[in-house]
Amino acid sequence: MVGDTRAASDTRRIRRLKTPRALAVEASADGVPLRLSFGGAWQEAVMARQPWRIDQQWWRDTEVSRVYFRVTPEDRPTLTIYHDLISGEWFRQEY
Repeated sequence: MVGDTRAASDTRRIRRLKTPRALAVEASADGVPLRLSFGGAWQEAVMARQPWRIDQQWWRDTEVSRVYFRVTPEDRPTLTIYHDLISGEWFRQEY
């Protein structure tokens, strides 16, 4: 059975990603973020969920290899960050 095709779609399921912003991160020896820097002020970060990894190669112009984390800094809401395993840089990814 097909649902009502004239009904409004659920926009919570698909969200457009904003351009990632560089972020200073101090990580443990195994790559888990411990502290994040916001405007030069360091804040402890608590993991909000298990990390996940994305590796994409043959279907892209440039290879992608990242580990994503959902973390909660001390004075900020939970956010998504990732470690670019190719460049070694950290980024904040917003929706």
